[in-house]
Amino acid sequence: MTPIPGSVQRYLRTASLKTTAARSFECLVFADPQWNAFVEQWAPVIYDFVGQALGPYGREPLPTILPLDAAAHAAWATASFDPGSGQVRISDTVAGNAGQTLEKLCHEFIHGSLNDFPEGDCFYEEGQVDYSTWVLAHAPIWGEHREGMITAAEYNIAQRRERAMRIGTDYDRKRWAGGMHAMFAYGPFIIARLKTKKYEGDLSW
Repeated sequence: MTPIPGSVQRYLRTASLKTTAARSFECLVFADPQWNAFVEQWAPVIYDFVGQALGPYGREPLPTILPLDAAAHAAWATASFDPGSGQVRISDTVAGNAGQTLEKLCHEFIHGSLNDFPEGDCFYEEGQVDYSTWVLAHAPIWGEHREGMITAAEYNIAQRRERAMRIGTDYDRKRWAGGMHAMFAYGPFIIARLKTKKYEGDLSW
């Protein structure tokens, strides 16, 4: 992965410092109430941080986070965002893994932020979000979980590569290739690029 330049680190630090975590969320996913509480502690932070970094949400996430159904998890999904309703879902398999839990929530909230960009092409809408999540994982907002966030984001991208090479479905190939295109075409400046495009009204990938 490309290193994070100093200017991007400053951008992430500024977004972190501006984060207020004023909104509340409820999590109904985990059997362990402590892990529901962990999500309820961090979801407001992630929501506001993503908003600071990427600008206004195209689709506001709903305030209740629900379980991901077993069929979706069997198809290799770990979390999801419904672009029509704003419903965030996450698999209970992430319980106990702080880095992965935060990475999945951040990924889905980015989808909410970019909801008004064209939908339906995983090269862009998943590839750019995979890479953008890795960039945002380097922010100081994550505190003691920062390294776990980075590791989880890198693991997600590595799994995308593995699936693209081993299974080779059209979706898997396009998603991984889209993330690689984002890295080489825009690098860590992708966050500022997407925010600028939103403010200019240019909702194109």
